[in-house]
Amino acid sequence: MNKIFIPNAIATLTRLFYSSTTLNEYLAMRTAQFYIEDLKLLQDVEAVALAIEDQNAFALISKFKLFDYKAAEEIEIALSASGYTEAELNAMNIEI
Repeated sequence: MNKIFIPNAIATLTRLFYSSTTLNEYLAMRTAQFYIEDLKLLQDVEAVALAIEDQNAFALISKFKLFDYKAAEEIEIALSASGYTEAELNAMNIEI
């Protein structure tokens, strides 16, 4: 996925998974699947980690693990390199 679209993809997935007005698990999972498998969202781990950090969308990491566990782990490592501890990342993964 092109780097300029990654922040929009993260924002869209956050709204689909966690907004009370669009809370629809099926739509959110299908959109995540399309972004990850077809558009290769997780191909640029560092850009995704940056977008997640900027938008405080840490809870998406647990959703990403369902599709690409290795890439989600690499995102967590990139975020921990940004100064977040593993405990902080775990606390932020709690669903809203």
